[in-house]
Amino acid sequence: MSSNSVQVRNFRPEIQALRALAVLLVVAYHLEPNVVPGGYIGVDIFFVISGFLITSHLLREAERAGRIKLSAFFAGRARRILPAAMLVILVVVAAGFMIFPKTQWGTLGTQALASAFSVQNWVLAADSVDYLAAEQAAGPLQHFWSLGVEEQFYLFWPLLILAVCWLVKPTMPGSHSDHFAARRRWLWLVFGAVALFSLGYSAYAGYSGNSAGYFVTTTRIWELAIGGLLALGVQAHEKDALRLPRWATAWSTRNLAVLVALIAIGIAAFSYDGATVFPGIAAAVPVFGCAVIIAAGSTRGPGSLHRLVNWSPVQWVGLASYSLYLWHWPLIVFYTELAGAKPKPLQSIALLIASLLLAWASLKFVETPMRHLRFLAVSPTRSLIAGAAMVAVTASVALLPGMTQERMVKQEQRVATALAEQRPEGFGAASLGQGAPAFVTDQHQVVPVPAEAAKDLPDIGNCVQNPQSTQIKECQFGSKDATFTVALVGDSHAAHWFEALNEYAKSKGWKVVTYLKNSCPFNEAQRKADKDGSINCQEAYEQSLDALTKRNDINAVVTSNWAGSTFVSDPAQGLAKTWGKLEDAGLPVYPIVDTPRPPQDSYARDCVEQNIENPEACSFPEKGAFDKADPTKAAAKLEPRVKLLDFSDQFCVDGTCPAVVGNVLIYRDKHHISDTYMSTLVPIFGQRLQQAIDSK
Repeated sequence: MSSNSVQVRNFRPEIQALRALAVLLVVAYHLEPNVVPGGYIGVDIFFVISGFLITSHLLREAERAGRIKLSAFFAGRARRILPAAMLVILVVVAAGFMIFPKTQWGTLGTQALASAFSVQNWVLAADSVDYLAAEQAAGPLQHFWSLGVEEQFYLFWPLLILAVCWLVKPTMPGSHSDHFAARRRWLWLVFGAVALFSLGYSAYAGYSGNSAGYFVTTTRIWELAIGGLLALGVQAHEKDALRLPRWATAWSTRNLAVLVALIAIGIAAFSYDGATVFPGIAAAVPVFGCAVIIAAGSTRGPGSLHRLVNWSPVQWVGLASYSLYLWHWPLIVFYTELAGAKPKPLQSIALLIASLLLAWASLKFVETPMRHLRFLAVSPTRSLIAGAAMVAVTASVALLPGMTQERMVKQEQRVATALAEQRPEGFGAASLGQGAPAFVTDQHQVVPVPAEAAKDLPDIGNCVQNPQSTQIKECQFGSKDATFTVALVGDSHAAHWFEALNEYAKSKGWKVVTYLKNSCPFNEAQRKADKDGSINCQEAYEQSLDALTKRNDINAVVTSNWAGSTFVSDPAQGLAKTWGKLEDAGLPVYPIVDTPRPPQDSYARDCVEQNIENPEACSFPEKGAFDKADPTKAAAKLEPRVKLLDFSDQFCVDGTCPAVVGNVLIYRDKHHISDTYMSTLVPIFGQRLQQAIDSK
């Protein structure tokens, strides 16, 4: 070992301090995102630390023994990770039963199961690209996604090192340490290749707008691989296989490097936000900042932070960082659910204190005892069996929320189905003229059942394209020999009018043609999300416009769009120009003013489930319910040839917008209308559309 090398120790206080920094950034971000908008980079710091420590451990074993005992490695990981994690999952499931409405039990069970098997990140990735699931509120176990990434890394990384050790055979006699020198060179190449490929894919996923890229292991593995490369470098430096100039390891240089790295991490934490393309290239700042601090090791002298690093509260937070990470997020989610609002500063402080207390208890009574329990520590087999048992028990409990929800919903569903088939007088919108009562029967049964409301969709098959698709799909409904054809064009807020339009069209013998694409309004103006690359709307817009103007059988175009969309240019001008092109082509346009939105902090269906005997408690004021940014009315003034359709009075009465009318749940999610309610609007929809057509 050279005289200026950094001695590796089993305990490194600077790494504990980094853990403390990482977890406090994450907790601060979750509690007060406006204060630390980029605090999510704490997860990336954790990844580098894990990559460094795990690789260092594996390299030492491979060099010493020429092999890696996978059973012992996985047993150690099981004792370290599983006890506290499984306890949190079990507590969250139990608390969720008591705190969450039945509508959320199925999702709770899915998240618990995914977390128990360390695949939460892939479940969230799938949800992020599922238009119907993307707006689901963050669950109390969502933070387990990062643990999933790490545990997937623990599965394949040792196998990667083992494969190199097996493939690179020694050519001369010598010790395992001598043979490992040649293998180290191949490990540099392999680790480097993994890091480069993953970083490249991470950048591609980020800049192409792939929302799943935030969670998937393939976009994050480079961060752990950087820690692995750092471990290789430290090991090589110890063996003099990598000599550094004396100035590079001098106290002053290392102190300066640490300060610069901390400043870079701080800038990222306070300047990054939800709009930052991440992980991608932006993640390089916290990743390499963390790597520099680890490489610098323990520091002394002027400019050193060793007193802060070694300060006992900092070291304790670092020691308890895993438990603190596990417990803080469920507390925040449960508080938000119970309070009906996000925590304010005083509540955030209280939640932080509660999280620290739970972390202390978890560390003292769960983490530490289980990690050092002699009965398990002396036998990898026992540890693995115990770990498998913990996962099995937790997974079994995780099945309970979904099973319980399914059993309870079945009976409700039978009553709801009968009610929908034999509709009482005043069912749904028909009760608006009677004062809009929530129930018109003695049975306080809501249709659709709140727990099943998300499935109450238009029966339109796969005719609605996803936001990332580059194509638009043309679908036809009704008689092929119809003499009158209506086109329905736009985003999901156009699609939720399909039931009302199609049922009226059937009664008239019309044909309906659809051009629908989620998140893509039929508007010449470009959505900001389209420009950013997270969705693809322009091609679909042009295809729809081209298809409409080329057909010679379209007699009317009905269109609507979500008022919450944001645009690069004036959306009212964009709509007016689009409608003008259709009117010029002889296609009459009938735009629909967007529907009102319930308060966005929660789902109306959840509120109704919790207030099933008094759903009036879930009503909300009409003032503010209609998005002021809705360009539809302004566009109609710019293009007066169109005939505007406004059904606001079918959703709000006397200044109030109910969630339930005539036994019918109006909203299936945060802002889409249930298909059942749309079916009750058929008479008034048809009447107003017909009047508009006749007046052209």
